[in-house]
Amino acid sequence: MVVRRAESPDLDWELIVRTSEHCAVEQAPYDLFLSGPEGSFSGPAILVRSDGTSHVFRGAGDLGGFAEQDF
Repeated sequence: MVVRRAESPDLDWELIVRTSEHCAVEQAPYDLFLSGPEGSFSGPAILVRSDGTSHVFRGAGDLGGFAEQDF
């Protein structure tokens, strides 16, 4: 999910990843590299919560590959 807020010039973004099996992921910073039918994206993010199968990463910088005109 990518959001533009009126009070900030920066885009906010987050990624929710679901795994089919329980996976322990450390609550720490990560460099994410994503590829899918809509293109490739990358950026720094922090794991903010995880229940073992659903993991929420919050963007901690620019989302490379996401063009402003796509928004």
